[in-house]
Amino acid sequence: MGIVYKKFPANTYVMVMRDGNCVRKGKGLSVLYNTLRTSILLLPATAYDRAFAFDDLMTVDFQSVCVQGEVTFRIADYEQAVTMADFVFVPGSVVTLNGVQRQTSGNRNGSGMSGANSVGAEDKQTAAMNLLGRRINNMIKAIVIREVSNREIRSIVKQADEMAESIKRCLQENAEVAQLGVTVLTVNVLGITAKPETRKALEAAAREQILKEQDDAIYLRRNAAIEQERLIRENELNTEIKVAEKEKEKKEKEQEIKRRLMETELEMEKEERERRMQMEKEEREKRMQMEQNELEEKIKLEERNKEFVALETENERQRAEEQAYAVAAMMKAYENVDVDLIEACALARMEPGALMAKAFMELGENAGRIGTLNMTPDLLETIVKGKKA
Repeated sequence: MGIVYKKFPANTYVMVMRDGNCVRKGKGLSVLYNTLRTSILLLPATAYDRAFAFDDLMTVDFQSVCVQGEVTFRIADYEQAVTMADFVFVPGSVVTLNGVQRQTSGNRNGSGMSGANSVGAEDKQTAAMNLLGRRINNMIKAIVIREVSNREIRSIVKQADEMAESIKRCLQENAEVAQLGVTVLTVNVLGITAKPETRKALEAAAREQILKEQDDAIYLRRNAAIEQERLIRENELNTEIKVAEKEKEKKEKEQEIKRRLMETELEMEKEERERRMQMEKEEREKRMQMEQNELEEKIKLEERNKEFVALETENERQRAEEQAYAVAAMMKAYENVDVDLIEACALARMEPGALMAKAFMELGENAGRIGTLNMTPDLLETIVKGKKA
């Protein structure tokens, strides 16, 4: 014994105790200490799995079941945990674990922890953790007994997850778990099994239930087939009825359309007749108005013509009176004039051709007294030239 140097793994929480006080603590520490005055406490910093199996648990209907599972926990309060289990590392001590004794030896040269020494420390930690695990298992058993005793065999065998959640919740709420310095991470119920006889009875009941469900399914399927056939026939009948109704509606709509078309045509014809009658009436009125206007114009024209004729007659009468007065005055002037003188004056002013024409006229008047009359071409040519000239 004496001064020893120890290097502990990183997954180990180390507490260095001297004179009953913790002088140093932490994970994976390297410690140089005097074995006469100093003690080392080693606690695992990793999670620990602990299996549990409880047999002959009685349900509410007096059936025996077996519950198997696993709980995972780790140390949360190291200072509290060391008060609940022995985590002291003693070199050279013998640790009994699961009926097997293992010897740990110290290393006096201060070079570190030997292989045997390392194994001994781990066995001591395992023994302490097993002790905590047994205590947790006892708590779990109490919870499982309470849960199983309140349920029937038919329901309990199917509620592994619900039981696991219930166990975890109860452990997390349990103050005794906190006093152990640990925290429960997970609880898994791996199986809830009944006795073989009970399983056979449950299987038989389940088999009968399945067969009954099969018969019910066949019955329901046949009823469903009959119902489907009835629905199909009903749908066909409804379809025929709807088709007939649609045909009837179609015919009624066609008749309605025809009736509306006829009414529209009649209304259009009536409007057309009224329009034509109105146009004819307006045309007759216009024609009558035009005839009336024309008649009035004719009346006015006749009145103007009457006035004009009267005026023209009056003018003619005045002209005739004037001419008669002029002729009378002329005749009065010519009463004492010699006729032969007047004729001679007139002949003196006449053209040669006119004189010859007058001579021929006189010859014609006295043709009965002329025996023979000879006319030369030269005379006729002179008459023609004189006429052309």
